[in-house]
Amino acid sequence: MQSERHLNILPPTLLLALSALLSSALGVFRDHLLAKTFGATNVQGIYNLDAYYAAFRIPDFLYTILILGSVSAAFIPIFTQYKKENNFKDAWEFSSVMLNVLFLAVASISFIAFLFAPQVTKMVAAGFEPESFALTVKLMRIMLLSPLIFTLSAIFISLQDCFKTFFYRSLAPIFYNLGIIFAILYFGAKFGVVGVTWGVILGAMLNLLIQIPALFQIGYKHVWSFDFKRPDVRKALTLMVPRVMALGMYQISQIFYTYVASFLATGSITILYFANNLYSLPLAVIAVSFSITSFATFSELATEPTTEPFTDEMGRVIQQVLFLVFPATIGVLMLRNEIIDTVLLSGKFTAHDAALTGQVLVIMIVSLFTHSLILLLTRGFYAYHNTKLPFYASLVGALVGAAFGYLLAIPFGYGVLGIAFAISLSNILVFLVLYVFLQKQLGREILDWFNVLKIVLASLLMGQAVYLAKFFLVYPETTAFKFAYLILVSVLGMLAYFIFAYMFNIPQRESILAQIRRML
Repeated sequence: MQSERHLNILPPTLLLALSALLSSALGVFRDHLLAKTFGATNVQGIYNLDAYYAAFRIPDFLYTILILGSVSAAFIPIFTQYKKENNFKDAWEFSSVMLNVLFLAVASISFIAFLFAPQVTKMVAAGFEPESFALTVKLMRIMLLSPLIFTLSAIFISLQDCFKTFFYRSLAPIFYNLGIIFAILYFGAKFGVVGVTWGVILGAMLNLLIQIPALFQIGYKHVWSFDFKRPDVRKALTLMVPRVMALGMYQISQIFYTYVASFLATGSITILYFANNLYSLPLAVIAVSFSITSFATFSELATEPTTEPFTDEMGRVIQQVLFLVFPATIGVLMLRNEIIDTVLLSGKFTAHDAALTGQVLVIMIVSLFTHSLILLLTRGFYAYHNTKLPFYASLVGALVGAAFGYLLAIPFGYGVLGIAFAISLSNILVFLVLYVFLQKQLGREILDWFNVLKIVLASLLMGQAVYLAKFFLVYPETTAFKFAYLILVSVLGMLAYFIFAYMFNIPQRESILAQIRRML
């Protein structure tokens, strides 16, 4: 039974990975258009991307702590238990009450934030000039519509995860990016970032609407009830509290970084976002896909009488993630200048903007593997209904990151580079805390460290192969050929990596290739 469970994870993981890859490609195109249309450091008026990105923070904060907290920590484990017992009456009632209560809560808080938007904006953009500050207030009020839409979408997506049906939910981020791209192309030049912000709302609506067919597929039944006194709802809300606090710590730290960056040179927030978006590409394609598809299995294995099946599965999934994340990290490091030149360096985005973005990306990418494993380890604790430990880990990371972010950015004068260092340091600390305490809870070694060492060595050798490919291949001048160059070098690097993985007898190579062949 255990072998069936873990063999079934990879195909949906590959589906989500392909979806994330397509969505990420659209995200790259989106950022290309934003950089070309607005630039970073040489901006003014309604074309200020710093205001656009700063306006995201509070709506993201509301959505993350109120919705992601309930879905990941409470909703899926409780609904999965009902489904396992074939008790769909209580399952649908539980899901409906959670959706109704959360939507009402988000709507109420969003309305309050709308009314007090100038005061709220001071939390993220106190360092802005009056014109930029007023623009941020306007954009934030528009964006406060998005948490309402994403509340519905998140519940619908989590239901699909419980039924392990991933097709429609895999399309959601693609349609979200399409909405923003449409707005940049048709409204960006005339209406600036205001037009793009309405594109965010359009993308959120498309993200929601694409989920509707899935509800018919799983047989969803909605109940119009707000009975938050139900035992299962109360349990979910109780489980939410530490998760909300943990996510709140992370989101507050992001708000704090934006606040600090608002006092730095114009374009600091934009550069931080662009670098983070590039950093997030392998994170979304690899780590997020695995964490989503493995959570239901983790929740099932956590009910076993011993921790051995869970530990084996956790170790197996982590090593599959590392097998893909380590070479991705080396690849981004080796090709960072070419990636930024191809994706961002055009129009109003200057060579100075590109150079600074590259420096920030290098600092952040070092902690990519820890961020990837945080997603899995956190879900490991949630599978055992332990939401407190991830909160304490997030608290440590947030406090250390905030302290270093401020000190390095302003008193020591490193600017946005100091913030990037603080983000990486925070990720590393959170990973160490989670890994040590999960292993202690399970009572068994999670990882095969010798195999991890082989993965690292194969990745480093792949980096040398990429360097040789760059040495012999001429870097083109046109954008289309630059993309072709990046694809060619990346493919050569992947081929080299799989050859080294074969030479070192790394088992993850064969398991991933076998699943790819099975899909084809």
